[in-house]
Amino acid sequence: EAAPSIGPKRAEQLKALGVETVAQLLAADPEGLAERLGSSRVDAATVVAWQHQSELMCGVPGLRGHDAQVLVGSGFTSAEEIAAMNAADLLQFVDPFCDTQEGQRALRGAARPDLAEVTQWVRGARQRRAVEVA
Repeated sequence: EAAPSIGPKRAEQLKALGVETVAQLLAADPEGLAERLGSSRVDAATVVAWQHQSELMCGVPGLRGHDAQVLVGSGFTSAEEIAAMNAADLLQFVDPFCDTQEGQRALRGAARPDLAEVTQWVRGARQRRAVEVA
C-alpha cells in the first residue's frame, strides 16, 4: 500500500504473490506479475506505471502519491525528466491530463496542480536521491 495506485485489496493480492514491499514491486517482471494477478484491469503497462510512480515517490523529496500518478499519467516517468523541465512547461503537460478521467481518479478530489506545486516537483526532482526502498 506504500506505492501509489496500490490500495488495500490490490496490496493483499500482491502479497499473496510474494510482492510485499515496494522494492519487490520495483524488481518484478511487469508481464509476469500482470499475468499472475489475473485481472482484466491490470496489464503489463499498468504494472510499469506502478513501478514508475513508486520510483518517483522514493526518489523525489516531497512528492505525494497522487503527484506521482499525475506525472506518470502525463508521460513523465523519471526524476531526471522532471528535473530537466521548466515548471511552466511541465504544467502544460500536466494540466490536460488532469481533465481526463484517469487524471480525475489520480487526484481523488484534490485540487489540480498549479504552477507553485509543479515548481516544487521540479525542485524536488533536482534534489533527487538514489532510490533505496525496503
